[in-house]
Order: sequence, then structure tokens, then C-alpha cells
Amino acid sequence: MKLFRRLAAAAAAAGVAYGAASYFLARRLAARLVSPTGLGPAPDRADSLRDALEKHAAVVEEIRHDGSSRLPAELAAVFASPGEPSSRPTILFLHGKGGAASEWEPDALRALRLGWNVLLPDLRGHGRSEGELFTLGLLEREDLELLIAEARTRFGIAPERVAIHACSAGSSVALQFAADRAELRAAWLESPFGQSREMAQHYLSRATRIPAPLLWLATELAVRRAVARIRRDLGAPRGDGGIERIDPVAAAFRLRCPVALVYGAEDRLVPARFTERLAAALPPGSVVWRVDNAGHCHHDDEPQKRAGDDYVKRWEEFFKRHLES
Repeated sequence: MKLFRRLAAAAAAAGVAYGAASYFLARRLAARLVSPTGLGPAPDRADSLRDALEKHAAVVEEIRHDGSSRLPAELAAVFASPGEPSSRPTILFLHGKGGAASEWEPDALRALRLGWNVLLPDLRGHGRSEGELFTLGLLEREDLELLIAEARTRFGIAPERVAIHACSAGSSVALQFAADRAELRAAWLESPFGQSREMAQHYLSRATRIPAPLLWLATELAVRRAVARIRRDLGAPRGDGGIERIDPVAAAFRLRCPVALVYGAEDRLVPARFTERLAAALPPGSVVWRVDNAGHCHHDDEPQKRAGDDYVKRWEEFFKRHLES
């Protein structure tokens, strides 16, 4: 009996210690979740992107515009066109957490060669855009609506002739933007994730190098603190519903455009298991492509580099079918 009591006391003490450690760790992890910083530093290749676009496009202009009025920030994007932009469809490219518009240089050049406009924003807090929070689409979808409106005013682009190519967490932004948007032509979502909480736990494990099972409580607390931080900065009351709706799978069920979901079988940043629920929620006419021996988009082992010509062929056929019909 004495041994049992000692073991029970030791277990209780360990539980208290675990809970206390999780609480203090959660404060730091919450800031990491809403920060635009990724797992590693992102190189600034904006000038290289601009130079490359100017060699292949008749129109290249930087757009500076206001973001969502709910949390004001001046945002940056680059628009390029082969010429006569109002007569052409447009691809909107969305990078992931910690990334930048300049990551899209090869894809943007391919789109230009096919005769399409390209619109390349630095999401809020990234690249040359202002802002301190990354909200997985809560604010970014409003930022993108304002960007599309600005591009329509300046270049005459047609919102009903826009498609999206998104990478990683940019796919979550794309899903929030595209949900219920009937005029969007198509979306190519690369390395996306469906289970937000599980992904948060995995991401924080990668960031801290703490095994994911040990971060369960800390992640739960961190997510709550992150949501509270967003709500506080927006001045939103508890239970307003806006923040709680930021769910990739729920958004996928509301999509009206066809989707190509592309992921690497060997992706360590967003493991393949995180795509399953998302793939099941996609609208009719969508395709799911699992690329063997490939990792995460915009990494050295990304699907585009592993699949080579097959990737380019599928990409071109997908957007031609939906942008030029």
C-alpha cells in the first residue's frame, strides 16, 4: 500500500510538472504559430523575380495596397502580363508560412509563356508586406479580395478568369479565399494539410525538436493562446465565429471550382497523412496526385523537381483546361 501511494504521488507530481512545463512552453509556441516566420530564414529574391519577369513580360508592376481594415497593413504584390492584361486569364500564386512571392519565379515564367497574367503577392507579414500576424486565411482572404479589386482597376483583369496555385500553408489561405467563390476557375494546391491541430503539433515539434507526443498539451494551450491573440488584435468578441471557421476541410467542402491536390509521398514538413481528409472533401472534377519520392513544395525534393516533365505537363493541362475553356 505504501509503495502504491508513493507511485501515485510521484505520478501526480510528474503530471503537475508536465502541466506547468506545457503552460510556460505554450506561451512561446503560440507566438510561433501566428508569426509569419517559417522554420528557416527565407532568402530575399524579390529583385531577381522582378528582373526575370521583365525579360519575359510586356507589363511588370509592383502593387502597394491596403490590406484588411480589420488589422490594417500595407501589402505588396507584383503583377506581370505578356500584354493587354484585360484579354487574358490570371494565375494568383500564394506562398506558404515564412515564404515570399519570389519563390514562384519558374512557375510565373511558365504561365507568362503560355500567355497568362500572373499575380504574386507577399502575404501579410512576409517579404515586402507589412503585418505581424499570419492567420491561415482569416485576414489573408480579405487582403486577396482587395488585391484582386486593385488589379482589376489598374489592369482590367477579370475576376471570373482567375485561378490559384498555392504552396503549403498558402493552400489554407487559398481554401479560405476560394470557399463559396463561384467565379474562381481552378486551384492547384500543393503540399496542403487538412487537420489543423495535428499539423500545429507536428509543426511545433519540427520547430522545437521536441517529440510530437510530448507536445500534445502544450499545442492545445498554444492554439488557444494564438486564437486569443488574433481575437484581441482584431478587437473581436469571444464566440464571434470568424476565427473558429478557419478550417481547411470545412472550406474544401464549400469549394465550387475543380482542384488539383498535389503532395509528396516523402514530405516530412506536411506528412501525407494530413492530406487524407482534405482530399475526401474536394468537389467533383478534382484530382489528387501523390508524387513518389517527393517532399515539400519549394524545397529541393519538391514534386516539381522529382516529377520533372510530367509535372509541367499536368500543370499546363490543368490550367489550360480550366482557364481557356
